[in-house]
Amino acid sequence: MPEPLKFRQRGAAYVLRRRTEQTGIEVLVMLHQDHPEAGVQIPGGGARPGETPGETAMREAFEETGVQGLEFGEVLGSKLIAVPEWTAHDHQVTTYSWLAATDARTAWDHTVAVTGDEDDGLRMRCEFRPVAAAGIDWGLDWLLDFAVPRFAAWWEAPKPVSA
Repeated sequence: MPEPLKFRQRGAAYVLRRRTEQTGIEVLVMLHQDHPEAGVQIPGGGARPGETPGETAMREAFEETGVQGLEFGEVLGSKLIAVPEWTAHDHQVTTYSWLAATDARTAWDHTVAVTGDEDDGLRMRCEFRPVAAAGIDWGLDWLLDFAVPRFAAWWEAPKPVSA
């Protein structure tokens, strides 16, 4: 019987919003202020024990950016990659989700709070950008074109009225 792979589970988030018809759909991106070589990224990180990929995406989006008004959309898919030999795992599985946000800010600086993981104290520049001009690096945008129409359909759907 084959031996199971040792892997790290991650969640990543396309945080989407639509403020007006003119601005269209925007995606939240992050730039590491202390590590510009990290490029343009989306929120994401390691899952905690017992946490679903969607819960991980929600938590990481808030921890890494401080974005307000998050609502979970749906899980889109996963990517398995081999990781360098010096890590504790052979592979990494990143599960991508889209989230909706109502945050009105266009750009802001955020420092990751102390949460006990490797992101503690990281300084991020957070920006909502039009999807077509997002400039996301490292292939992290591989499901963005799939997320956008699903978000748009959700956006256009009638919402239940609160009591």
